[in-house]
Amino acid sequence: MSWIDLSVPLRTGMPVYPGDPEVRIEPALTVDGHGANVLSLDIGSHSGTHTDAPLHVDSDWDPLDRLPLATFSGTAEVVDLRGLGGGAITVSHLAGIRPANSPGRAAGGRRILLLHTGFSERWGTAGYLAHPWLDAGAARLIVERGYRTVGIDALSVDPSTTGPLTDSASPAQAGDGFPAHLILAGNGCAIVENLTRLDRVQLLAEAGTAVEVFLFPLNIPGADGAPIRAVARPLAEPQQPAALSEAEVQQAAEHLIAAFAANDGEAYFAAFAPEATFIFHSEAAKLPTRAAYRTLWEDWIRSGWRVEECTSTEQHIQLLGSSAVFSHRVATTVRTDRSGARAASDERETIVFARTPDGRILSVHEHLSACPAEI
Repeated sequence: MSWIDLSVPLRTGMPVYPGDPEVRIEPALTVDGHGANVLSLDIGSHSGTHTDAPLHVDSDWDPLDRLPLATFSGTAEVVDLRGLGGGAITVSHLAGIRPANSPGRAAGGRRILLLHTGFSERWGTAGYLAHPWLDAGAARLIVERGYRTVGIDALSVDPSTTGPLTDSASPAQAGDGFPAHLILAGNGCAIVENLTRLDRVQLLAEAGTAVEVFLFPLNIPGADGAPIRAVARPLAEPQQPAALSEAEVQQAAEHLIAAFAANDGEAYFAAFAPEATFIFHSEAAKLPTRAAYRTLWEDWIRSGWRVEECTSTEQHIQLLGSSAVFSHRVATTVRTDRSGARAASDERETIVFARTPDGRILSVHEHLSACPAEI
């Protein structure tokens, strides 16, 4: 799995939204002078890659810490808008987006909409201000499709101004110049801006690979926004092993029984998965691992223990998709020590087989109980 960093680095003098606080990062303490290195950070709440809370555009709306944590992670839904230039993103551009809660999203979270404009390539240039933006209809469509998190690789989801807002003018009062913010934030959406490397997310999505995105902001109570370390990772599609057939289970069981009867420890233990467990007659005799059972087997062999006869009868197979339960009655005669002493047993054995991701059929559990017992 390869992680993708979707964040721009925080550096002194980096680009900021016109009128926002400049970023200054400098040493506050040093190892030479104080015994430790500590940086002083002077940044705005919307510096670099960051999340806007609804509070950003209305003082009565929620700050970041009142948004559910699930808001900040989910499966990426990427829209390629690189051919748009600096124009408006409209309903027609977003008509194909899937609902946020449609099948295929990551467990525990809805989809996160990522608007891939390609403008992250202009980061640090004057052209970065001339980015695409969401018109009101597109913002409403996003809300209607159930999205509560929207990210863009540009300075804003609204057109960027060329100067700061005046002290007396809020975004909502400045000619309603922030319709996308107002519509999205007014419906409880988190807005992520200044993303980068969305091309890598899009390539994975186009190849059919689901991508999980993490956009967690700094934990600042009452914040209107906060910088984030945005990251993504491809999600391996779960491969469902093929269902077992009765013939496959029968063959696997016969192989295991034959290896036991032949005192072939290598073949016998190779028939068990590494995580296999064993119970012999009672929970008190449970062996937690294949390694523990093998150690016991080898101790038996050193003491002179050998299987002399092994007969399997009353076999039964229950198929359960990619796993199966094999049960039988097994009569065994063993030489118990080097003197030739013998012991016989008549037992019920239940073996759980499963198909592994590489296609093998291995036992994952063995339960041996004394007869008589129902299968």
